[in-house]
Amino acid sequence: GTLTFEAACSDEVGDLRIGCAYQLGSGLSSTVQLTGGSRVAPRGSRRPSIVASHDRFARIALDLRQSADLRRLALYAFSESRTPLRWGGTLIVETFGGARVELPLESLQGGDVAVLMSLYNVRGEFVLRAEIQALNGGVREACRAYGYDRITWLDDRTTVD
Repeated sequence: GTLTFEAACSDEVGDLRIGCAYQLGSGLSSTVQLTGGSRVAPRGSRRPSIVASHDRFARIALDLRQSADLRRLALYAFSESRTPLRWGGTLIVETFGGARVELPLESLQGGDVAVLMSLYNVRGEFVLRAEIQALNGGVREACRAYGYDRITWLDDRTTVD
């Protein structure tokens, strides 16, 4: 099954996209974010653990069959065009069993990027934590603020893998 994160936002919010920084058990850290078509992680894997896509809303899905190697993850939101967002809408997290957690995004103020939620693998169980923190700077600064400092960056949004 899957664990999905979906940013349900109207067009009034702007061109909101979501992505995540992740760390695997091997120590590999990188990002997956939707800019254009679907993206998967880890890159080059025949069986990806994380898939970013866009149907009606931006979505990140974790393949729970592949997730044992996932140590932690930080989910963030940003503007693809780098224009200011009018924060609003709801982050919807849906579990394999159909349970839903809804996190309103209206409380975010300012900032170029926002860290919405973090996920930790604690003895084989995922623990979710609402973060809801808007930050100035780019995706790189948001990732560094949450301890993803071993990622190599090409620019403030693109990793070197």
